[in-house]
Amino acid sequence: MTQVIRNFGILLYFFLTAACNVNRGNASIKDSRMNDTLVFTGCQEEITLKTGSVFEIKLEAVKGTGYQWLLKEPCLLLKQIENDVISYSPDGENTPGQKCFQVLQFKALKKGEGIIQLEYKRTFEKGIEKSCSIKIVVE
Repeated sequence: MTQVIRNFGILLYFFLTAACNVNRGNASIKDSRMNDTLVFTGCQEEITLKTGSVFEIKLEAVKGTGYQWLLKEPCLLLKQIENDVISYSPDGENTPGQKCFQVLQFKALKKGEGIIQLEYKRTFEKGIEKSCSIKIVVE
């Protein structure tokens, strides 16, 4: 009987150890994903970041019209990530002509203050449909 209890205790110890390790692994994955990218929806007045932070700005756009949000001038504090790729985050169904969000992604490179100016326009036209100016503070 003592041998059975000891074996059960050893088996229980291994199961509990394995279960604790699995939960600890999932928690660290979730925590790291939550802290990887900051997301801002709409034109913000000011964004404060830490050096090395990656962030996204989601601005309302209409897919299939030729309009897109473009960076007017580069900001020396930031690097635009994958600036040649326009990715839309659908708000409902993903059909042309429906409002959705264009996602622009940046990385904060160094400390300081600056402004990013974005313009919503067609690349083949001179006119600007909308603009967005955001003060950036990198700590």
